[in-house]
Amino acid sequence: MSKKQEKEPELKGTLYSVLFIGTFILVTWFMAFYLFIDRF
Repeated sequence: MSKKQEKEPELKGTLYSVLFIGTFILVTWFMAFYLFIDRF
């Protein structure tokens, strides 16, 4: 049992969660920005 094999799925999970949260924040920001522009 090597430590490298244990860390790989953990790193992939972190990468995917960071990407998911980043995309979610971007989408929410653009939606809020669009609503703000749409008002004026």
